[in-house]
Amino acid sequence: MDTETISDYFDKHQEQAFIAKTLAMVLVIIVARDFLAGMLSFLILLFPLLFAIYIRFQMATTHNSFFTVLKEHITFIPVMRTAEERKTEKTPWVTYSLIACNFVIFYCIQTTVDPQVIADNFILLPEQPTFWNVPFSALTSMFLHAGNGHLWGNMAFLWVVGSAVERRIDSGSFLFLYLFTGLMGGILYILVEYAALDSVGHMLGASGAIAGIMGIFAVRCYFKSMIFPLPILGVFSLLLPVSLKIRLNSLLIIGIFFFSDLSGGLAQLAGSDSRIGHWVHLGGMITGMLVAGLFLRLGEDAIEERHLEIGIKASETAMDMGEGEKSLSIALERNPENGEALLALAQLKTKFNATEEGAELYRRAMPLLLKSNPAKAIEAFRDYSRKYAPVLEPKLLDSLGYSALRLNDREMAVRCFSLLADLPDTPSRDRERALFQCGKSLEELGEFEKANQRFVQLLQEFPDAAVAPKLRLKLEAAETVNPPPPVPAPGKDPVNSSAPPAEPASAVAAETRSCPACAAAMRRRRASSGAHAGKLFWVCAAFPECRQVLPVQEGNTA
Repeated sequence: MDTETISDYFDKHQEQAFIAKTLAMVLVIIVARDFLAGMLSFLILLFPLLFAIYIRFQMATTHNSFFTVLKEHITFIPVMRTAEERKTEKTPWVTYSLIACNFVIFYCIQTTVDPQVIADNFILLPEQPTFWNVPFSALTSMFLHAGNGHLWGNMAFLWVVGSAVERRIDSGSFLFLYLFTGLMGGILYILVEYAALDSVGHMLGASGAIAGIMGIFAVRCYFKSMIFPLPILGVFSLLLPVSLKIRLNSLLIIGIFFFSDLSGGLAQLAGSDSRIGHWVHLGGMITGMLVAGLFLRLGEDAIEERHLEIGIKASETAMDMGEGEKSLSIALERNPENGEALLALAQLKTKFNATEEGAELYRRAMPLLLKSNPAKAIEAFRDYSRKYAPVLEPKLLDSLGYSALRLNDREMAVRCFSLLADLPDTPSRDRERALFQCGKSLEELGEFEKANQRFVQLLQEFPDAAVAPKLRLKLEAAETVNPPPPVPAPGKDPVNSSAPPAEPASAVAAETRSCPACAAAMRRRRASSGAHAGKLFWVCAAFPECRQVLPVQEGNTA
């Protein structure tokens, strides 16, 4: 296979190209680690100067202030973690519970029990094996640690990779995989100790299970970046933990850990006296990769999410828009029902001007987002309304309105229910509910006059509604507390006045009519002065935008 053919292959298979580049970088780092270690001390001496030059360069290229650039590149969190995590809607309770259990067991139980009792019964394998403690120790050994550093280091890694993985799979499956991969890591360690070193292995710690979750992370989150904190102040970082954010691909970091454990494990087979359980780590990580890749097929979800993130970034920044559109198309080919991908593509297509294709993408995205992420659906509707005349199906507007109510977004609820109430093809039952919810939401926003107008419209169209008696009492009470405005000066035509007085709510008729000019609802108003004083008129509810006025025949409400 020549160079051109390889290039064509990787152009068609972007995931393989991404993974191949990362693994190549891992191998370079492993091979050159001695040289890099020698350079490290030299780089630490030059670091303040290099960092200052870099900050100055960023200020010049981004036109941001010194403190804005500095904020983007430093962190006060001294542990490695995933960067820009999107999936935050699910709380990883199992991960947090496992961390809490490990701390409680270490500080409340392990430190109060005779270490020999623990060694005899609860590590894997127990030093005094019995019929019951051997299988039991396979579980208990995962919650025991050799010291503070061992415990805190393990829990930091569990927090980083565990929370990311649990947000992407079922919590029950996550707990099972944590225990299963930990068990497989322990079994491999015992087998290697017995078969290769002719000894009985004894181990404790959560690192085998955590390595298993790292293996799952390598498959499901291979594209994620991780923040690796590099202390800026050296030994003084113990007092002030200021670190530089070094962003590295997570697969690169996990690959380095894997090859380091493989190198350490082979060294143990050659006679090294290391007390680190390299084969526990290898067993857990390999098991996690195999389960995630071959059985759970999590790699497919990872590819979709990777391209979704590329597309979302392009839609937000307007950079690499062609690449972003290509990635979103790949994500939608894999899952046409991906509401987030449809929304990102709609935003990308309408970044500079509204298009019919963009409108259709918004309309396809909103129902899907209502099922998975209602807050995102409301955001999509808000964005859609800014760019287009919001012509949507009554069912979709109804769902958006109630989602806005659940999210306590009253303004968007009013927007949705107003549109629903004013659509000519809205079913009567939906129109009645929309008018009521619109009025109620306006009341909660303090817009009492507009709320009463919607309640009046409801009574006009649905005089026998279940809420009608209460609304009539409410409107009559409102008239008592807020009497009609003063009568305008004589000679003023109510048709052209800025605020024609409304007919009292207690006299609202059952019938209504639509404006022939704009199709909005019309309301009865009685002229209080001028040549038409005392006469009833139909006045468009969209006044003053629409000034359509029609006479009302006396003795007839239509």
